[in-house]
Amino acid sequence: SYNDLNSRFFPTRGRSQGVDMQVAVPGGDLTYYKATYSGRQYFPIDTDEKWVVGVKTRAGYADSLESKEYPFFKNFFAGGLSTVRGYANNSLGPRDAVTNDILGGDILLSGAVEMIFPMPFAFDNADLRTTAFLDAGNVYSRECSAGLVNCNDTLDLGDLRVSAGIGISWLTVIGPLSVSFAQALNEQTGDQAEAIQFALGRTF
Repeated sequence: SYNDLNSRFFPTRGRSQGVDMQVAVPGGDLTYYKATYSGRQYFPIDTDEKWVVGVKTRAGYADSLESKEYPFFKNFFAGGLSTVRGYANNSLGPRDAVTNDILGGDILLSGAVEMIFPMPFAFDNADLRTTAFLDAGNVYSRECSAGLVNCNDTLDLGDLRVSAGIGISWLTVIGPLSVSFAQALNEQTGDQAEAIQFALGRTF
């Protein structure tokens, strides 16, 4: 991991990157690998660093070893505040056509472009952050079958779900509180759009 952001909660410049790798070695009941990359970078566009452009990305790839089946409970998921706002949490990607259960996938791709700006009419923006964002992302599975919907066994960027909206983060006495108001821009049949989402303990 690498991090030179100038603030833990509300950075205005710098970048952070992290790579996580999990491997279940051959010889056990489960043999697989799972790699995840996450990164974000901020570019101030004025001298006071009140207006800032932020870029975020998250990607993952996983597969089995020794020709064994990849464990489904290690799948990636997308949708929600951490990936694609405007879609319900962990709701994107392959799902069972009969039960409608969300199954996730072994490939993840998501990203966001944000414009951070001062909240209008607020006297003190030190504990507030307002953000206009454009999100895109999805999960894919290389093991699609006839019983699955929203499943694509190739990394087709045309299947990325896209949303746009406004986010507000507030540093409260019990921790950061974040709320997003988003519109799903290319919702497909079976997707679960969710216009308002919030989380305690994290910022955008």
